[in-house]
Amino acid sequence: MKVLVLYGGDSPEREVSLASGKAVLEAASRCGFDVLDGCVETVKDVVRLMNERDCDVIFIALHGSWGEDGRLQAFLDFYDIPYTGSGSEACMLAMNKVLSKYRFQRDGIPTPDGVEANLFQEGINGACKKILEYYDYFLNGGKMVIKPARCGSTLGVSVITSSSDVYEAVQLASSYDSLIIAERYISGKEITVAVWDDDKPQAFPVIEIVPKNSLYSYKAKYTPGNSAYFVPAQLEDSIAKKAQEAALMAHISLGCGLYSRVDMRLDTQGNPYVLEVNTVPGLTSTSLVPKAAKAIGWDFDRFVKELIQNTLNKKL
Repeated sequence: MKVLVLYGGDSPEREVSLASGKAVLEAASRCGFDVLDGCVETVKDVVRLMNERDCDVIFIALHGSWGEDGRLQAFLDFYDIPYTGSGSEACMLAMNKVLSKYRFQRDGIPTPDGVEANLFQEGINGACKKILEYYDYFLNGGKMVIKPARCGSTLGVSVITSSSDVYEAVQLASSYDSLIIAERYISGKEITVAVWDDDKPQAFPVIEIVPKNSLYSYKAKYTPGNSAYFVPAQLEDSIAKKAQEAALMAHISLGCGLYSRVDMRLDTQGNPYVLEVNTVPGLTSTSLVPKAAKAIGWDFDRFVKELIQNTLNKKL
């Protein structure tokens, strides 16, 4: 059985994707699959690979941009090629934090309130004015998160405590995306829940993340030793269950398939707030989904094998 692993890409998350792709290549090979190396940089590279190599399934390990926002998935759907993960619409909704927030609010899923700004329409000064008005009226000097709406790995994210910090934070976010989202900062714990969905979605154990610094930044995520992880999280059973239920609701709300990772903040009263859903979560040595899978007895090889086999089973 031939498995083409697509990884690399040209998004700001390329380095993470390279690590994920190499880990998947090695695991799939150990599981006995005929593995094809699909390190790509552009969409043209994907088209070239499709013409050059026959495969039974594609393992998507591309993070960000066209590899995760539904465009690649729509292309593969058109050619009727099975691939791991969610479909094109779910990927599009999950990648755009503005759209996913609207879905969460529609479906009664707790998520931080906020406001979005489109730099193409409003310009940076108009965006800053809009965000400042929201900050002054609703938050009254509290903490606020400003981030690009269509980027992952905590790139371009700022946590501000003063209106004087807004312009710099918007500038940073705008270096990654023209669509900016500002939302209330939820004081409490950083948690995440992986969802496994082979027709009946189930939540893996909750993971609590404790970064050395207050922000779970890119460096904190991908530099070994910069964050501590508790799997399962040290939470009361009722609070852990509430977080798992929120993760399942978010996964279903966006129409995700096979697997996802739902990132949340847990406030000081133990209430979960969904921040985002990742349809192509990281699969590196420090990544969260493999940690959650290990907590239910699946090592990394088993997890990769289950992804591939379930993708093929759904195609049959």
